[in-house]
Amino acid sequence: MSYYYLFRVIEDLEEVQHELEKKGLKDIYVIEDDAVGEVFIGGHSKKKIASKKAILVEEKTKSAVDWEEQWTLFAENFTEGKAHIHLTPTQTLLLTPGAGFGDLSHPTTYLMLEMMRERVAGHSVIDIGTGSGILALSALLLGAESARGIDIDLAALTHARQNANLNGLSATFSKTLPKNLPANNIFLMNMIFPEQCQFAPQRLNPLAKLWIVSGILEKQKEDYLAQTLKWGWKPVSEHHRSEWLGFIFSCPRNAKEDD
Repeated sequence: MSYYYLFRVIEDLEEVQHELEKKGLKDIYVIEDDAVGEVFIGGHSKKKIASKKAILVEEKTKSAVDWEEQWTLFAENFTEGKAHIHLTPTQTLLLTPGAGFGDLSHPTTYLMLEMMRERVAGHSVIDIGTGSGILALSALLLGAESARGIDIDLAALTHARQNANLNGLSATFSKTLPKNLPANNIFLMNMIFPEQCQFAPQRLNPLAKLWIVSGILEKQKEDYLAQTLKWGWKPVSEHHRSEWLGFIFSCPRNAKEDD
């Protein structure tokens, strides 16, 4: 059994981190939530943890999963305990087994990387639902100026940070976006249609230059394009793999944030 924690820091961050490390918190990550002006610290442990210097916000339990076995069976080019994602003849992303989605075993991940290759260089990239961090980290290797991954799953954030460290890449992973995010970002979103609707991406239109998305089945195409029209997106290109679709949309600055 593993325990996944998120604490709100109420004293000195370094002191809180030291306290939690001594108590057994592993793969620690820090989230600075600019929207509320607070700092959070998370991680996981094999035993229950309490803090005197931070307030417990979230505790989740998960039964042990043999992620290495799962990734050995399904991940792309899995050798020596890692998936090897060959992005270009000279750039390979390494991924450790873990709880985050994105081992290149699903067609939509291929679609996302295909669409990203000629689009992300020199840009700020934000990956919604980052999972293992595969798209955010690939963006950096493909020349992105910066990359940020967002995910509500604590285990996925931990996994993404492990993969960033493994590759020596400086991506930022957090549960929320910073309050004062600059405009002209390329947003990535590899999520199924209902999850995209639940996320309501149109609220980020003022911050977006492009949306690169996948997770849409061919049979959903008509309904999905009707929805993206309501979001104020303009189709740039359409991509296919198996029964799945990927799209690149531009985001005119005068787009209305309709539901």
